[in-house]
Amino acid sequence: MADRALELVMDCGQAMLANGGEVFRAQDTMEIMARSLGITDFQVYVLTNGIFASAKGGTINAVRHVPSFSTNLGRVEAINAISRKVADGELDLSGAECELHRALDTPVFSNRTEHLASLMGSGCFAFLFGGGPAEMLVSCLAGALESIIVKRFAHHHMSRIFTDILAALSCTMLAHIAHRFYAPLNVNVSIIGALMVLTPGVSLTMAIRDIINADYLSGTIRLFDALLVAGCLAAGVSLGYLLMQGIMGVIA
Repeated sequence: MADRALELVMDCGQAMLANGGEVFRAQDTMEIMARSLGITDFQVYVLTNGIFASAKGGTINAVRHVPSFSTNLGRVEAINAISRKVADGELDLSGAECELHRALDTPVFSNRTEHLASLMGSGCFAFLFGGGPAEMLVSCLAGALESIIVKRFAHHHMSRIFTDILAALSCTMLAHIAHRFYAPLNVNVSIIGALMVLTPGVSLTMAIRDIINADYLSGTIRLFDALLVAGCLAAGVSLGYLLMQGIMGVIA
């Protein structure tokens, strides 16, 4: 029974990390559930990409690797709700397992929906940065192209570094090609609007929260991840400018 309970606690912690939950939230949730399920001598150490736990004086141990994560705060909230119900005695072990499976089966948005959201988001960001209809249109097309590239490469398990660079490169070249046909176009606004949907805002926010909560190692990992993505986007844009300068001779 203790092994089964520990497995549930580890599953909940792993699911929270994998869906964008903060390190301190995952650790608190695991400790609350372990205490409520009667797991004695429970010790857990949570990192951004891993969980180490033991129980019953070290006789039971478990390790989980969380190599990557996405953002699905609905699942994080669902797991939080499970932990509260377990703590209040509303759910036993079997009920909590069923609730967890139900939470993890929550449908995610389809690729078409995400492409549409990226398209609309890019256009709105271009507007916020002072762009007109032309900049918004080009930014929308670039955002949709970025989303297609990211999804396609993720499907084939391509490197995230290479994916971000190519996505930024493609939107930069698209904006310059559009400027070739419509000279008044503000290329920079179009590019910035499209890149905003790729910026690592969640990672940066979570890094700051982890550091504030004294989780310095996890905060540093997330901060480095955010800086790496930003660097890849900058590299992609710079490469796009250089390629278009070589092709067209003059860049906007």
